Amino acid sequence: MIQSRKTIVVIIIGVIILFSSLVFPLLFLLYRPSTFFINFTPNTLKSYPGHTAWLIGEISSQNSPLQNSSILIEANMAVNLDYKFWNNSQYKKIVEIFVTPNNTHLNKTIIIQISIFNNDFSITNSASIEVIDWAPKNISGVIEMRNAFVSYFSTKLKSTCINESTIWEGLDNAPKILIVEHYLFKSEFWELELARHVTITPYDWIKVYLRPRNQIKPTWAGMIQSWSSGNYNS
Repeated sequence: MIQSRKTIVVIIIGVIILFSSLVFPLLFLLYRPSTFFINFTPNTLKSYPGHTAWLIGEISSQNSPLQNSSILIEANMAVNLDYKFWNNSQYKKIVEIFVTPNNTHLNKTIIIQISIFNNDFSITNSASIEVIDWAPKNISGVIEMRNAFVSYFSTKLKSTCINESTIWEGLDNAPKILIVEHYLFKSEFWELELARHVTITPYDWIKVYLRPRNQIKPTWAGMIQSWSSGNYNS
């Protein structure tokens, strides 16, 4: 009789262990909380009064459709702020954030914060923009350089749909070292960054990257070895 009772107890314990091993993972899968991720590109940036700082935020969810959550974008001080969402999928969004400081922000740091939340979960991440004393560059001086690449896209990269009729908005890029100047151009669907090495032949190179505005990373990059050589028509 004692042996039988021991056998029954062992069986009951085994059933409980088996039940737990099956049910608890299932409950976890069914009721696990939403997991969100927010990443900035870049997460630190320099700007100056009148300059438009261009940030990219990637918002993603591991297991909860983003349309079931609320997204809030705000700054730590009053500033001209605009943004555009790109709905890549129900689990991922790209948001471009445009911040234009003025003279009241000089020598201050603007914090841009993205928050996403629902009834079960919330997360916040931020990027910083340091507003410095800087003079804008004359962007008209590199239009011809940009157009050389636009001409290339129109004939060699037709899938971009970029051609001579594409409308671009020129944006001076964030302040960097003077020997390499950086410029941004924004069309309806593309970001084009142009960097020029401000020196003489044969070191006066031009580099360009092209990013679809609904993606984080560029999809194309190219270079003219020497702009003053004139050898960039192929």
